[in-house]
Amino acid sequence: MATELELKLMVQSEYLKSASDFLDGICRLSDTDGQSRQPTLTLMNAYFDTEEASLMQAGMALRIRAVNDQFIQTVKTRGSSRVGMHARGEWEWFLPNDQLDLSLLKEVPLPESLQNMSWGSKLIEVYRTDFERQVWNIVASETKMEVVCDQGLVTSPYGEDSICELELELKDGSEVGLYDFALQLAEHVPVQVSIVSKAQKGVRLKYGQIEFPKKPLNTTNEIELAAYWFEVWLVYWEAMYFMKDEALMQPLRHSMSQLKVCLPREMAHILDSLDNELEQRLLEEESLLLGSLAGMKSVGLAMLRVGQWLNRQAF
Repeated sequence: MATELELKLMVQSEYLKSASDFLDGICRLSDTDGQSRQPTLTLMNAYFDTEEASLMQAGMALRIRAVNDQFIQTVKTRGSSRVGMHARGEWEWFLPNDQLDLSLLKEVPLPESLQNMSWGSKLIEVYRTDFERQVWNIVASETKMEVVCDQGLVTSPYGEDSICELELELKDGSEVGLYDFALQLAEHVPVQVSIVSKAQKGVRLKYGQIEFPKKPLNTTNEIELAAYWFEVWLVYWEAMYFMKDEALMQPLRHSMSQLKVCLPREMAHILDSLDNELEQRLLEEESLLLGSLAGMKSVGLAMLRVGQWLNRQAF
């Protein structure tokens, strides 16, 4: 088993070339060993579950990935929250074809509800993802990371959703380096922090529900409460583009105001400045609002700076 730790960034399709050019430039200008761009990959992922969503409810995802005609079976667990980052268990096995081999799951500590394997005979393909992946190996601040740019679609019998994102996965070193490099990227390209996985997008197509983090029971712990409101803010931002609904700006700004009271003065000032800028953008034509907001570098920079601060307090 590997523990995957990554920082996911949402980016609109019109800014993908700028992101790609920035990453190419980093590799081209650096003489650091191990820093390079890799060949572009074409990936297909088929995700499996029962009709009753037994795996999803147990916090597990099961898929088969096809990468340039090579097949990989993967199990991922929901994992633990890392304040805007993804930390989860992951198991992978190479397969000779595109058929699941459930016997391999004996290596996985399955949740109690799945241990009798009765669900194995009820599996169906519930959604799939098809996308192109550009890959860069980056070394920054003594941190080795793999940066990928994914563009494509999540499809299911219930509809489709776009994939347009960057992922910074830690390979060696400190996660602080992920945030430092993401901030460097966000200075050049408008990006926003995302905590919505491709699997969650597939599930959302069926149920039509936005998944929010659980509010902490101990509301006197300001760091836990800040982490909660931070992730609510991220969820509303992504949901606004998924639903194409500018009305979500109201609860989004409310989550920012709740977050602000949990933060020190310098962090609260960042949110104040951003909220003032959002207020000005809301005066624009409604039909242009989402495009205008997507081009604001200040949104992603604020998300990353607050997320970096929260990770330093929590870990």
